[in-house]
Amino acid sequence: MEPHQEGASIRRPPFLTGKNYSHWKVRMQYFLKMQSEKVWNAVQFGWSPPKMLDGEGRPTNVIKPKLEWDISENEASENNTRAMYSIFNAISMDEFRRIATCTSAKEAWDILQVTHEGTNAVKVSKLQMLTSRFETIMMDDHESFGEFHSKLMDFVNSSFNLGEPISNSKVVRKILRSLPKRFRAKVIAIKESKDMDSLKIDELVGSLQTFEMTLVSPRKAKGIALKSIKEESLSSESEDDEKMSEGELTKFAKKFKKYMKFGKAKKESNDGKK
Repeated sequence: MEPHQEGASIRRPPFLTGKNYSHWKVRMQYFLKMQSEKVWNAVQFGWSPPKMLDGEGRPTNVIKPKLEWDISENEASENNTRAMYSIFNAISMDEFRRIATCTSAKEAWDILQVTHEGTNAVKVSKLQMLTSRFETIMMDDHESFGEFHSKLMDFVNSSFNLGEPISNSKVVRKILRSLPKRFRAKVIAIKESKDMDSLKIDELVGSLQTFEMTLVSPRKAKGIALKSIKEESLSSESEDDEKMSEGELTKFAKKFKKYMKFGKAKKESNDGKK
């Protein structure tokens, strides 16, 4: 049976499906740290069974019998086991097959990392692609600032996960030069009143989202205007229809009255002849 895919509590690790590795990696790192820094150290620095020492105190290739392990050696083994168990319970069966024979958490972690991020050469290639896309992405006129911000931060997070964090000031400057014309006045105001090197991303995002709420997009304004014109036109046509109906009704009434008079006169004439 597969483990639950998403942790509903701090006791349950995030789940790796194969397509969410960059997201899983960050969450899993903190899940392991939450258990203890020593558990995460087992992943970072690795673990191997302690070895017997020779007469001069140098390690040999002979594994030390478990019953002879000291307190620190037992603790290191336990931390590795906790890390391995957490990883095993946070991956699908397909991912488990990749690391089933691993004896250290670092070995398992490295295999998953190379599988989903590639070798160093692949990482460099991915970083170059991310850098290019980060520099060229612009906010479209039809999208909201929130949508643009989410797309941009995907690149920022992916770059961080590949070992190449993008500085706060670089992200701030990128956001400001990527906005459409309707933000121009706000961008100028921010640049004149804020220090770009100390302005925090979340502060900038909050300011721009607040400003966006005060705007009415040209498309929306045009739609409102067209709707108003259409409703006015329909109202005018309706009034014309009503006037025409009243005129036709009056005309019909006159004709009917004339017809009735003519019919009555004809009847009286016939009666006189009799």
